[in-house]
Amino acid sequence: MRQITVILLVSLLLVATVAAESQTKFGIKAGVVMANMSGDGWNTIEDMNGVTMDNKSLMGMAGGLFVEFPLGTSGVSLQPEFLYVMKGAKGETTDAGDTYTVKYKNDYLEIPVLIKYNFTSTGSTSPFMFVGPVAGFNIASKLQVADPPSDRADLGDFDIENAKSLDLGLTIGAGLGLAMGSSGKLTFDLRYTTGLTNVYDDVDQASIDENKAYMIDDAGNALDFKNNDIRLMVGYQF
Repeated sequence: MRQITVILLVSLLLVATVAAESQTKFGIKAGVVMANMSGDGWNTIEDMNGVTMDNKSLMGMAGGLFVEFPLGTSGVSLQPEFLYVMKGAKGETTDAGDTYTVKYKNDYLEIPVLIKYNFTSTGSTSPFMFVGPVAGFNIASKLQVADPPSDRADLGDFDIENAKSLDLGLTIGAGLGLAMGSSGKLTFDLRYTTGLTNVYDDVDQASIDENKAYMIDDAGNALDFKNNDIRLMVGYQF
């Protein structure tokens, strides 16, 4: 929590500093997300349960608001965003000849703070690129099994109890703005976001409820998973 507090305080200070001196621009955006989770957690699940898993991406959506504060006339700007993002992954699981899909869904309220560079406009188009830290606040984590075998009544739809409340990451991407009318702009951007922290927390074995779902090994240690995703976003800037 100390890291995210520092990030937010620095971001707010920058916003407050430039807002008084710059022309603020607001916008909305939405898009599709191709999410996955990287790490040794997949191998741990296979070893613990005696199954084979084929790790695949999970499709989701993202959307929200953004604010852009130009920093002088150099083309550089500060762009905080406030997004709802669906992340996670899925595993095609083979267990004693039966095959079914396990989905690990992680939904976040995400706050990227982007440093954006706007290249010189060519006619009505204006390319740009950006990079910046991301803080994601977990609002839901679920484990869902589609069409489980008839003898696996323990599989179904569960909340994941040990999801971390905070996920830190880094975003990099590029896009294109298309002038619309006298002041509006349609924006398109493609970005990659990689997680820097584990998605799940360790659990004290004494507190484990056998009727609930946890992403842990037999010792209560969090499975090694980090979020990552590619997303295509479309927005409108006022």
